[in-house]
Amino acid sequence: MKRIAIIDDEPDARQLLRTMLATLCPEVEVCGEADSVESAFALIRQTRPHGVLLDISLEDGTGFDLLEKFPHPSFQAIFITAHDAFALKAFRYQALDYLLKPVNPEELARAIDRVNFEVPGDFSMRIRNLLESTRNHRVDKIALTSQEGIAFINLNQIVRLESEGSYTTFFLLNQERHVVSRPMRDFESLLSEDGFFKLHQSHLVNLAFVCKVLREDGGYALMEDGCKVPIARRRKDEFMEAMRRWFSR
Repeated sequence: MKRIAIIDDEPDARQLLRTMLATLCPEVEVCGEADSVESAFALIRQTRPHGVLLDISLEDGTGFDLLEKFPHPSFQAIFITAHDAFALKAFRYQALDYLLKPVNPEELARAIDRVNFEVPGDFSMRIRNLLESTRNHRVDKIALTSQEGIAFINLNQIVRLESEGSYTTFFLLNQERHVVSRPMRDFESLLSEDGFFKLHQSHLVNLAFVCKVLREDGGYALMEDGCKVPIARRRKDEFMEAMRRWFSR
């Protein structure tokens, strides 16, 4: 049985989660509930859950405050939050599970299914990156999962992305490449807030590494790594405006 702890400051929310788990996740044992950082800390140490359903807002602090107390967590966290744009962005950058309130039962069941009896080796690093982001209110790294494992890449090292079907290749400043089995559209909305621009159907570039804009053959962006990325005709004016805004910050 998977032991799951429910940590939320609202009694009705805890009861709803308990009911959904009983209905949809017969392999789950709810090992306890808590409504604050301190009570949750004691509960986790006492019951050693495999997973924690963790609300961001607690009576005496936040779910992030709780995680600060576990430098090497022995449990996986599934975050629960109302629509907090920055928190959601940080979760997505670190490939962490989260659920929006009101919680969708099917999404809850899928998240519980991803809880392992043993914590993945990279989970502590993902949590550390998350906590650093919340402290600084700035996201600097993205977690990329490939066949080799998971890599944590600084955003300021990514020159460009190129898609091929359901795969996306990240090209880094040091000439490294990371291929992930996710389509580029999964990264487009995420990275666009951090200076990335979709030049072409299969190309997303970091504006900081655009060296020149060339007129030849309809228009190209010359990148820091020497690659010439075609500029879609319908995107040219928007791209030039994005470049102007980026370099006038």
